[in-house]
Amino acid sequence: MNKLKTILALFLIGLFSVSPVSADAPPTLPEISGILDNIMRYVFPIGGLIAVIFVIIGGYMWIVSSGDPSKVKQAQGTLTWAIFGLVFLLVVFAVLKVLVAFVTS
Repeated sequence: MNKLKTILALFLIGLFSVSPVSADAPPTLPEISGILDNIMRYVFPIGGLIAVIFVIIGGYMWIVSSGDPSKVKQAQGTLTWAIFGLVFLLVVFAVLKVLVAFVTS
Protein backbone atom coordinates (compact mmCIF):
# COMPACT_ATOMS: atom_id res chain seq x y z
CA MET A 1 0.00 0.00 0.00
CA ASN A 2 2.95 2.29 0.64
CA LYS A 3 4.15 1.90 -2.94
CA LEU A 4 0.70 2.84 -4.24
CA LYS A 5 0.68 6.02 -2.16
CA THR A 6 4.15 6.91 -3.40
CA ILE A 7 3.21 6.34 -7.04
CA LEU A 8 0.01 8.39 -6.64
CA ALA A 9 1.92 11.24 -4.98
CA LEU A 10 4.53 11.29 -7.75
CA PHE A 11 1.79 11.23 -10.39
CA LEU A 12 0.01 14.20 -8.82
CA ILE A 13 3.26 16.13 -8.42
CA GLY A 14 4.07 15.51 -12.08
CA LEU A 15 0.56 16.50 -13.13
CA PHE A 16 0.68 19.84 -11.39
CA SER A 17 4.33 20.65 -12.05
CA VAL A 18 3.79 20.81 -15.82
CA SER A 19 1.28 23.62 -15.88
CA PRO A 20 1.13 26.68 -18.12
CA VAL A 21 1.06 29.00 -15.10
CA SER A 22 4.08 31.29 -14.84
CA ALA A 23 5.58 32.30 -11.52
CA ASP A 24 5.56 35.99 -12.45
CA ALA A 25 1.85 36.70 -12.67
CA PRO A 26 -1.26 35.21 -11.10
CA PRO A 27 -3.00 32.67 -13.33
CA THR A 28 -5.68 33.92 -15.70
CA LEU A 29 -9.01 32.22 -16.26
CA PRO A 30 -7.95 30.43 -19.46
CA GLU A 31 -4.86 29.09 -17.66
CA ILE A 32 -7.01 27.80 -14.81
CA SER A 33 -9.36 26.15 -17.29
CA GLY A 34 -6.31 24.55 -18.93
CA ILE A 35 -5.23 23.15 -15.59
CA LEU A 36 -8.73 21.80 -14.97
CA ASP A 37 -8.67 20.28 -18.45
CA ASN A 38 -5.39 18.52 -17.63
CA ILE A 39 -6.88 17.16 -14.42
CA MET A 40 -9.98 15.91 -16.23
CA ARG A 41 -7.91 14.36 -19.01
CA TYR A 42 -5.74 12.24 -16.69
CA VAL A 43 -7.38 11.77 -13.30
CA PHE A 44 -10.95 10.92 -14.28
CA PRO A 45 -10.19 8.02 -16.63
CA ILE A 46 -7.90 6.52 -14.00
CA GLY A 47 -10.57 6.96 -11.32
CA GLY A 48 -13.20 5.42 -13.57
CA LEU A 49 -10.95 2.46 -14.30
CA ILE A 50 -10.31 1.93 -10.59
CA ALA A 51 -14.06 2.08 -9.86
CA VAL A 52 -14.81 -0.48 -12.60
CA ILE A 53 -12.07 -2.76 -11.25
CA PHE A 54 -13.63 -2.59 -7.79
CA VAL A 55 -17.06 -3.43 -9.24
CA ILE A 56 -15.51 -6.50 -10.83
CA ILE A 57 -13.73 -7.42 -7.59
CA GLY A 58 -16.98 -7.01 -5.62
CA GLY A 59 -18.84 -9.22 -8.09
CA TYR A 60 -16.14 -11.86 -7.87
CA MET A 61 -16.24 -11.70 -4.06
CA TRP A 62 -19.99 -12.24 -4.17
CA ILE A 63 -19.67 -15.22 -6.52
CA VAL A 64 -17.04 -16.98 -4.39
CA SER A 65 -18.77 -16.19 -1.07
CA SER A 66 -20.61 -19.55 -1.18
CA GLY A 67 -23.56 -18.07 0.67
CA ASP A 68 -21.54 -17.05 3.74
CA PRO A 69 -23.46 -14.02 5.08
CA SER A 70 -20.35 -12.14 6.23
CA LYS A 71 -18.62 -12.56 2.85
CA VAL A 72 -21.79 -11.57 0.98
CA LYS A 73 -22.07 -8.45 3.15
CA GLN A 74 -18.43 -7.58 2.45
CA ALA A 75 -18.99 -8.04 -1.30
CA GLN A 76 -22.11 -5.86 -1.16
CA GLY A 77 -20.12 -3.17 0.65
CA THR A 78 -17.42 -3.29 -2.00
CA LEU A 79 -19.99 -3.01 -4.78
CA THR A 80 -21.88 -0.23 -3.03
CA TRP A 81 -18.79 1.91 -2.46
CA ALA A 82 -17.43 1.25 -5.96
CA ILE A 83 -20.69 2.37 -7.55
CA PHE A 84 -20.91 5.34 -5.17
CA GLY A 85 -17.37 6.33 -6.16
CA LEU A 86 -18.20 6.03 -9.86
CA VAL A 87 -21.31 8.20 -9.49
CA PHE A 88 -19.33 10.74 -7.45
CA LEU A 89 -16.65 10.80 -10.14
CA LEU A 90 -19.23 11.41 -12.86
CA VAL A 91 -20.89 14.22 -10.89
CA VAL A 92 -17.54 15.94 -10.26
CA PHE A 93 -16.66 15.52 -13.95
CA ALA A 94 -19.96 17.13 -15.01
CA VAL A 95 -19.56 20.02 -12.56
CA LEU A 96 -16.00 20.70 -13.74
CA LYS A 97 -17.09 20.57 -17.41
CA VAL A 98 -19.82 23.14 -16.70
CA LEU A 99 -17.37 25.26 -14.71
CA VAL A 100 -14.77 25.22 -17.49
CA ALA A 101 -17.43 26.04 -20.10
CA PHE A 102 -18.70 28.93 -17.95
CA VAL A 103 -15.23 30.32 -17.31
CA THR A 104 -14.04 30.12 -20.92
CA SER A 105 -17.14 31.64 -22.50
